[in-house]
Amino acid sequence: MIGELYINGQDAYGQWGISMDDTSLSALMAPPPNKSLIENKSRLEHGKRVVIDNVKVDERDVTLQINITAPNKDVFFSRYMSFCNELKKGKLYIRTKYQPDITYKMIYISCKQFSQFMQGIGKFSLRLNEPNPEDRY
Repeated sequence: MIGELYINGQDAYGQWGISMDDTSLSALMAPPPNKSLIENKSRLEHGKRVVIDNVKVDERDVTLQINITAPNKDVFFSRYMSFCNELKKGKLYIRTKYQPDITYKMIYISCKQFSQFMQGIGKFSLRLNEPNPEDRY
């Protein structure tokens, strides 16, 4: 799991014990939606005119399922608090080993409550927004 996910330049597993769920990579890789096309309807013409030159992509919301693990409760809560402090920064630069040349520039929106917690294992969802999917590096 080390080297699989990087958040703000830090190895997520090494720093916080965080790994991605199976669905997270798919969520990151999903193509962004296009912005609405320019359309014009006229009663003088059949149908409508649609301008399809210079199509632009729209922002997108992404939900990442992540897991935090720790050998005991004390380490778990320490890692959890450290990760919460990272989320407070607002910006998350996310990179995976599967797409090493792509860094997603995300904005943290919210985190759903734990869906599981047992002796140093937690699973929850991060809700993120990518304001400009064309602005990746």
